[in-house]
Amino acid sequence: MADHFIVMGDILKSSKYDGRELMRDFKRLVLSCNRKLADGILSPYTVTLGDEFQGVSKSLHWSVQSLLYLEESSRRKGLPFALRYVVHYGRIDTPLNRKIAHGMVGRGLTHARELLTTKHKGLPRFLFDLPNQKLATQLSHLFGVMASITRDWKRRDADLIFDMLSSDDNTAVGAKHGKNRSQIWKRRRNMHVDDYKALKAIAIQLSQSEEAV
Repeated sequence: MADHFIVMGDILKSSKYDGRELMRDFKRLVLSCNRKLADGILSPYTVTLGDEFQGVSKSLHWSVQSLLYLEESSRRKGLPFALRYVVHYGRIDTPLNRKIAHGMVGRGLTHARELLTTKHKGLPRFLFDLPNQKLATQLSHLFGVMASITRDWKRRDADLIFDMLSSDDNTAVGAKHGKNRSQIWKRRRNMHVDDYKALKAIAIQLSQSEEAV
């Protein structure tokens, strides 16, 4: 028996979407996260009930990286659905399944699922449930603010936005997109790209705290 960082998520209002397209896109998103972050995942993120996934990461840092990857990939691809997440540090009684997140039991998994399936108005999209409650609240709020920024990003601007996130050189980014430095500066400001980047850096820094558990 051991405590682990359990990551779960489900699609908000999944019944609104075409089932086949939803499952195809959802499974591809989860699979790409497993591939990209393989070094930080103990039990691969696995689609369990059609519109939900679960898995186990190596640390709080890798849990945060997972949520960032899933959210940013969704924006890059212009996926129409949004996910709600729970990151819970809790007990798993059985050996970790290193191939697929099935066949494991423990009160940590039970509690994480209870948090995920609780439905009431005002429930946050990002819920961190950690022994360090202050840190959990900080991360939950940070992800909530980041989501409020990215909610206004348009699919047609995705390439530009992620180039601005990758580079502070407005001239170089402008040359790539047929715009001048001033135009890129205005887009960067209007879309709050640097605000998002700063919040992301804080979330990553907090996730590396030795006081996470």
